[in-house]
This record gives sequence, C-alpha cells and structure tokens, in this order.
Amino acid sequence: MRPIRAIQYVCFWHTWHGLAYLAVRMADDDNFISYSKATTGSRMNSGIDPIESSAMEILSDLGKFTATSYWEDDPADYLADRARKAGLEVSIDEWGNVLATKRGTDPAAPGIAFVAHTDHPGYEVVAKDGDQLTLKTLGGVGIGAGREGTSILVIDKNGDRIKATVTGSEPAKGDFPKSRETAGWLGTDTVYAVLNNDSEIGDLPRPVVPDLPDFELEDGLIRMRAADDLGGCAAILAALESISNTATKGDVHGLFTRAEEVGLVGARLAAEHELLLKNTVIVSVETSSVLPGAEIGEGVVIRTGDRAATFDYAAEAYLTEAAHKIKSANPNFKIQRQLMSAGGCEAAAFKAFGYSVTGTAFPLGAWHNRGESGVEPEFISKDDFVGGAQLLAEAAKLAGTSPGGVLSRLIDSPADEADRLKSSRSERA
Repeated sequence: MRPIRAIQYVCFWHTWHGLAYLAVRMADDDNFISYSKATTGSRMNSGIDPIESSAMEILSDLGKFTATSYWEDDPADYLADRARKAGLEVSIDEWGNVLATKRGTDPAAPGIAFVAHTDHPGYEVVAKDGDQLTLKTLGGVGIGAGREGTSILVIDKNGDRIKATVTGSEPAKGDFPKSRETAGWLGTDTVYAVLNNDSEIGDLPRPVVPDLPDFELEDGLIRMRAADDLGGCAAILAALESISNTATKGDVHGLFTRAEEVGLVGARLAAEHELLLKNTVIVSVETSSVLPGAEIGEGVVIRTGDRAATFDYAAEAYLTEAAHKIKSANPNFKIQRQLMSAGGCEAAAFKAFGYSVTGTAFPLGAWHNRGESGVEPEFISKDDFVGGAQLLAEAAKLAGTSPGGVLSRLIDSPADEADRLKSSRSERA
C-alpha cells in the first residue's frame, strides 16, 4: 500500500452495523463458509477450516520470497503455479501481472476480481565500489531504513541473501521531504550501505530488502517482512482454491499485480488496457495501516475508500452481503468498515478507468516496517487474515448476481410505522 499523508476520516460503523444486523436475520442460510469461533480468537471446535489451512500455508510460503518493486518474479511464479494446480486458468500479461480465473456459467454476467500486489517497499543497489553500496529506495520506507546500523539483505544474481549494513543516507532537502521525516518517513531516496563481506552480487541493479523474519506466528499475530501485500495475495488465492469447484454465475478472478509501491504501476496498466472486462467488479485486497475504527484483532475491514477516492456502493454490496451470510451462521465473525485514508490502493487505479470498485484491508502494525525501535516486521492478526479470506470466498460465490446490499432492505415501506405517524397527526388535528 502506498503511504500518503492524509487526514484520517471516521466512518459511522455503528449505524451501518445496525443495518447489517437487520440484514443478517434476513440472510439465506445456504452455502455459507463454516468457520466457527466459540469465543474471540479461538479455533473452530471441529478443527481447522480448510481455507484457514491453505491461507496460512500460502502466506508462509510467500514470506520466503524477498520481493520488492520490479523484483516480484518469485512470488508471482508461485501464485501462478499454485493457481494452475488448483484448476484455475492462468495468464500473465506483458508487464508480469498474473491473472487467475475461475469461469462462471454465464459469460454475459459481470465478474468479480480480487486484486493484490506482490511487491513491498525496499531498495535497489545502483552503484558498488568494493564493499560500498549506493541504494535507491523503492516505495515509501520509514526513517529507520536510512539509519546507520540497519541490517539489510542484498539479493545476488543466484537469489542468495548477502548481508549488508546501512551506513547512512542523504539528508532530506526541501520542505516536503523534511515534513516526511517529521512524520516518520525517510525524506530521501538515496541510502548508503556496506557489505558485511565483500561479495560478488552480480550485475546492477540488484534488489535489497530489510533483514527481517520471513514469517512468524505467535500469540495470534503474524509477523513478517512483507505482510503488505503478501497477505492480500494469500487470502485471494486461498479463497479461489476454496470455490474452484463451486458453480458461480459470473467469472471470478484473482489479479496479482506488480510495482504497486512505486505508483500503482501494474494496476494502472491492467486497468488502462482492460485486462478485465469493464463490467467486472474490482475488490482491492490490501494490508493497511491501523486507524481509529480499523484495529488489529477486530476483524477484516470493508474499505469504503482510500486517500484518493471513495469507492462504490454497488461493488461494496458484494462484501456486505457476504458478511451478512457469514454472520448469520456465526454471530462471532468480526468485521469492520472504514475509509482507510493513510494511503492509496489499487481500487483507485481501476476507478480512474471507470470500473466499479470496493476493497478490504487487514489492519496492519509497523506499516512498511516502521517500528517503534526502527525497522521491524509488519504484523497482522491471524483471525483478521483468515476471516478476510472467508469473506472473499463468500463474496466470490455472488459473482454475476449484482446483490442489492443493505440499502435494498430500506426500500420496504414501513407500513405499520407510517400508520402510527398518520394516527398521531390525526389526533392533533
């Protein structure tokens, strides 16, 4: 997710939740995802849900890759290979975006596409003099990424990890870069480092990532170098695998894009060149910084917008209908709704080209590895992550149906209440 300074908006979740509760009682009971929690944070009584198992496996596997912008081939190849094994159609466009598709029964029905990016902020080695390196940052990184002593990994031509240490960075120049540093972001794109051992790293440029754990699970929290947005990729693929043999009216897609952190590049190209039909509903699946109303452990967030734009009700209706369905079977299922204003996401890129868009987000700590003590692993709640995968799977089943969502419940005329209002008026006449 691209970081951008923005005002934090507060959405009126309680009002929406009241309508959602009404909708839950009206929801159909068929074909729901059965992930039951007797108490908050507990596992299912009958064992681990298959979607949980596959989502966690995929995310753990993806964490082993050291991808940053423009260097996403490894996670992209993994996603493509696993999608093929699940029986999905897979294509890769000329820019390296991976599209996995489950065909629907009605080619004319609008499809739904879940979109996430395969890159994470990092650096590139752009110059080398002996063991001395000059790096350029890729995407927004915290001020600690340019601080002396920060440990990094240079990925050599064979994919091996070569340890190096940051020695400093260029000073921030100008009012805006300095304001960025005041807010905790590095205000320059030039960083210097030294190889711990003078090693041959291959032709330049070479990718560089923070020296942080690939993947850890402890006390219900997933900690990893690049939860943003490998978490979104894993949730999408797990959802697609879970419904691969389920008939849907419309097509269901998983789109895994490149170079999001440096300007939504892959998503913009996919939208511009209509990799997906224009009637496809776009769901950005992000891992985004915590905000008031979007807290870790309180459920996946239905995202009503980002720093660039508010999203579309007709698209969001797929998510709210899916959430109502799940909650009708499991009232303990947690979900939040919020405008995630800290940064931009791929839904905005598709909206710019005329698509109907919505989004989800996993609330994220240490966004872009900005920890309290420097460069630290990002972290998300396991329950938020698994719940998000379930939400996507249930929404996928609605492909092609154009659900009415919460507002459709408001069309029913309140006849009894109307009679009471008339009666009270008559008594005063």
